[in-house]
Amino acid sequence: MARASDTAYAAIKDLIQRGEIPPGQTIDESATAKTLGISRTPVREALLRLQAERFVEIGKGKGIRVAPLSSSDMREMYQVISGLEVAAVALLTRRRPSRDDLAELVDETRRMEAAIVADDVDAWGEADERFHRALMRLSGNRKLHEVGCQMRDFVLRAHRIALRLQTPDYRTASTANHAKLIEALLAPEHAFATDAHYNQRLRGEEALVGVVEKYRINSL
Repeated sequence: MARASDTAYAAIKDLIQRGEIPPGQTIDESATAKTLGISRTPVREALLRLQAERFVEIGKGKGIRVAPLSSSDMREMYQVISGLEVAAVALLTRRRPSRDDLAELVDETRRMEAAIVADDVDAWGEADERFHRALMRLSGNRKLHEVGCQMRDFVLRAHRIALRLQTPDYRTASTANHAKLIEALLAPEHAFATDAHYNQRLRGEEALVGVVEKYRINSL
């Protein structure tokens, strides 16, 4: 059974990631505890945990607010995630995966394709998110997966905003590149897969961070 503080942590973090509590907005401990049906103590514990992970800022006499994320912060985090993902691709290809081993990646790519047909940006983004997390897990490096997911958690809110600013062509091209990555992972030469994924990550960084900079969104 989950502890009350774990429940509060997951609930508040989800609200922040979905943008339902926007950057800069304060979080009322009492109101949050009442909404979740728990006491203030586990909510406070959850907020301290979120502060340690830089999701919120707790200022003396200034209350608790959602920490903003700048476009430069977003770019730096994308670069770290890219480094981890390229390492994950290299590790995975060395394991010589079969198509069955990559079934999860195939399934998420198909969900992305279905989301394009349905013009469902949120569904596409969720499938894309699951794809990248699965990619890191399939590397077999538990620490890489753990750190990579932490970084993706932190940038998720900004990623969702940037994705909604993009044109449908971006999602179509990105989905095609996901499918190409799967084929590259099955190829005998792993350098091809790592190079291809590195270049795709660069394109994704420029497309998503670039659109945020284009619209001069200073706080995500």
